[in-house]
Amino acid sequence: MSDGYDIQETPDDAAFAERIAAPLRGPERAHPSFEKRLMARVRAEAGALYPSSASASWWRRKRVVRVSPLAGLALAAGLGGVVALSSIAISNHIGSRDGIAAKTAQAAQAADTVELVRFVFVDSGASSVELVGDFNAWARGSTSLKLSGAPGVWAVSVPLTPGRHEYAFIVNGTRWVADPLAMKTSDDFGTESSVIRIAPAGSSET
Repeated sequence: MSDGYDIQETPDDAAFAERIAAPLRGPERAHPSFEKRLMARVRAEAGALYPSSASASWWRRKRVVRVSPLAGLALAAGLGGVVALSSIAISNHIGSRDGIAAKTAQAAQAADTVELVRFVFVDSGASSVELVGDFNAWARGSTSLKLSGAPGVWAVSVPLTPGRHEYAFIVNGTRWVADPLAMKTSDDFGTESSVIRIAPAGSSET
């Protein structure tokens, strides 16, 4: 005798096994509600495990904002007011810029206006007289006075722009002399010079 079992497969057994295995090899089709039920279960499990994640998902939800016609008109009017204010601000900026440009042009025109000023110095013992000042960078030899015909009278005409100017005479190339007929001023070293003010064109200043 043999301790094992000798099982011989018959054709009927093979046919039976095939009938059972055939449905198992076919595709599995889930119920149409399977995905919905699965996601509901997932959200429930996530809410239980991570309570904060359920409330944190609010930003992923769609929001529909409904505005009444009156509120819509008010919103449009507000936006129109912002645009109008921006336009006014731009216009004011352009206007102020144009005003600055006009003032700059006026200042430039005033700077271009010059007055011919005659400087006279009297010294019968002088052999040469020079005029130095802020209008010629205090440069010696740049503006020389000439004898005007009368003995000891030296004169020169210089174009000056409106404003305050300081000047002095240099006699015989060495002696610094302030104009005795003009207002005086002194520098930090005590050196005196003279001051002349030129009024703008059309001004009543003297």
